[in-house]
Amino acid sequence: MKPSILLRPSCPPEDHPEIHRFLELIAAASGASFVELELVTPDGQVGRYRQGQPTAETADHPLELRQHRASLRLGGVGDLPDRLANLVAFSLDGILRSVRSSAQLAVLLAGMEASTSAVLLFDHGGDIVYANPRADALLSRQTEGDPGAGSPDQPFQTLFVRLRSMAKRLLDGRVAQRAWNSLLVLTDGSVIGCEIVLLGGEAGVSGVAAAALLQPLTTLPVLFLEAFCARYGVSPREQEVIGLLLEGRGTSEMASRLSISEHTVRDHLKSLYRKTGTRSRSELISVVSTARMEPAASLDRC
Repeated sequence: MKPSILLRPSCPPEDHPEIHRFLELIAAASGASFVELELVTPDGQVGRYRQGQPTAETADHPLELRQHRASLRLGGVGDLPDRLANLVAFSLDGILRSVRSSAQLAVLLAGMEASTSAVLLFDHGGDIVYANPRADALLSRQTEGDPGAGSPDQPFQTLFVRLRSMAKRLLDGRVAQRAWNSLLVLTDGSVIGCEIVLLGGEAGVSGVAAAALLQPLTTLPVLFLEAFCARYGVSPREQEVIGLLLEGRGTSEMASRLSISEHTVRDHLKSLYRKTGTRSRSELISVVSTARMEPAASLDRC
């Protein structure tokens, strides 16, 4: 019988080592030569576990468990003392919860390992206790580069420092919400969407752990080019011209790529010169490039 991976109660497999070690302990504590445990879940699953050889005389002892119906059959001894029966039930409940949690944890970890997002778990101290392969690769890419990259007045933070700082604020109850969302700009110019969620606590209350979910979105130049065009009132077609200009394309190639005449390309360039206060392609490229290097208000730099 395979253990259930769902949230409903289940029965461990019949050869589960923890159950059989538990039966050995019952036999040693009670003096029984034979021990049989039967578990029944609320939806009717049945699990039977045996230790020793059956005897002619056995005594049945029902056990009160939280989620299972259980019966303990002992051979070679009389009645089981009430105190021992209560201890057996208490310990068995703990074992069943542990087995169930282990199975569910294995499934959750497998899901996070296969996730397309980078997943990190921070404990209350702000230390990383789990990182899936994508998160490992992302952190390695950041820490192998220059952690001091950026302008003197707004230096880059390493990704780990940025995430740890926000996770700590959530975990310490210093943020009046259970989650924090932002776009983070990495040192290589890429942008990731980030969400850090408080686990096991309430907003403004000290939590148990925090999960960080990171998803690559797009490159920084694309976002900054869009911001630049919005600032100067650049039309969609003019934005396409700027994009090709930044790629080093000439007038004829721009015309071919956009399926317009060279004359129209020049008209778009003249319009861009007027809107940006420039007089040549080199000046326009300089203005666009400078704008692309300015920090966007909605982005956090890492």
